[in-house]
Amino acid sequence: MTTAHHHPLIELSKVSKIYIGDGFETKALVDATLTVNKGEFVAIMGPSGSGKSTLLHTLGLLERHTSGSYALDGKNVNDLTDDELANLRNEKLGFVFQSFNLLAKETVYENVKLPLFYSAVPKKEWKKRVTDAIAAVKLDHRAQYLVQKLSGGEKQRVAIARALVCNPEVIFADEPTGNLDSVSGQAVMDTLRDLHEKGATILLITHEQNTARNAERIIRIKDGLVVGDEKVIDRAKKGEAVK
Repeated sequence: MTTAHHHPLIELSKVSKIYIGDGFETKALVDATLTVNKGEFVAIMGPSGSGKSTLLHTLGLLERHTSGSYALDGKNVNDLTDDELANLRNEKLGFVFQSFNLLAKETVYENVKLPLFYSAVPKKEWKKRVTDAIAAVKLDHRAQYLVQKLSGGEKQRVAIARALVCNPEVIFADEPTGNLDSVSGQAVMDTLRDLHEKGATILLITHEQNTARNAERIIRIKDGLVVGDEKVIDRAKKGEAVK
């Protein structure tokens, strides 16, 4: 399978992020350089406070970096306005957070539909988009259920469907199994792997080795520095319990 794109999907070059407060400088990222190609499943690992959340926020266009350059899908984001960044984010990126961020009193269908209101997707395509996204996470039988009636693992899969509905270039999953027991957590990881096998590019943020082993590649961060970038050899088996 050859793609027309010859540039990487994500290209960070010497990106640093410095927070200034109370006269102190905190270096959250230091000269981070990394490349992610279309279709990769990458885990970003590091302890709390290592800079992995800052890296996610930078890659996800949720905050601006202090220095260095970042190109998303061949487009340099350094000079974009806040509005342009927001548009690019809505168009190209999907997010799944630890805390689901769903509307409990709405149905699965309505929750998954939400991002389409802020998108350029024509209304006549909405129904198919929502139905396809729900099917992709294997929740067809729950489409008309209220979110509050679902289990934690099902809620997280709804959040994944919602992230998928605009056909993003990249899905960012930030500690997606953080609030789940091991069986539900593995079901969520299996869902992400299914999507990856169908061609999705996924960036997973986690501090758990077993969760990270679902990816093909692990980037390790410590004290704001990228300290490792390796291929995963013994990729976790699907459905294997996560410790």
